Amino acid sequence: MFSTCPQEHYFDCPYQLSSEAIGQTSQDALVCTVNLMEGDMIVSGSDGFFDNIFDQEILGVINESLGTDEAAKALAELARKHSVDVTFDSPYSMEARSRGFDVPWWKKLLGAKLVGGKMDDITVIVAQVKTVVIPDDEGSGVELEKVGGEQLAAAGVASTEQNE
Repeated sequence: MFSTCPQEHYFDCPYQLSSEAIGQTSQDALVCTVNLMEGDMIVSGSDGFFDNIFDQEILGVINESLGTDEAAKALAELARKHSVDVTFDSPYSMEARSRGFDVPWWKKLLGAKLVGGKMDDITVIVAQVKTVVIPDDEGSGVELEKVGGEQLAAAGVASTEQNE
């Protein structure tokens, strides 16, 4: 499994890709090269998605799903459920505690700690690497591995929007 670290200015302030001059552009994005094989799954999502779901949960849903569409919908729904669960020890709450954010000291004396999901917009894209044959000028074919079929035809997209 390959994953990247969140791109953020500081905790709870992620990069916001924009076409505006004042925001971050695609030039600010982290670019990685990863060797892929046919059948590999690619999961991409918003901070609202990754704040509310663990990598192991993503793997579990991917392994149980019949396709990219089903996987994207299931992942978005699981992240949404976690985001409204005040008892879920989410990746967001764990990171907040590690950065010094927590409940007041008197609640700590009672055994409390900062937990809960983080309500936010949740977007997830799931794609699967497929081999496609692209005919060349001589009538034979050149095999290429691409993400999805034709222009991400195998990609499933799911999104939920929550009002804070």
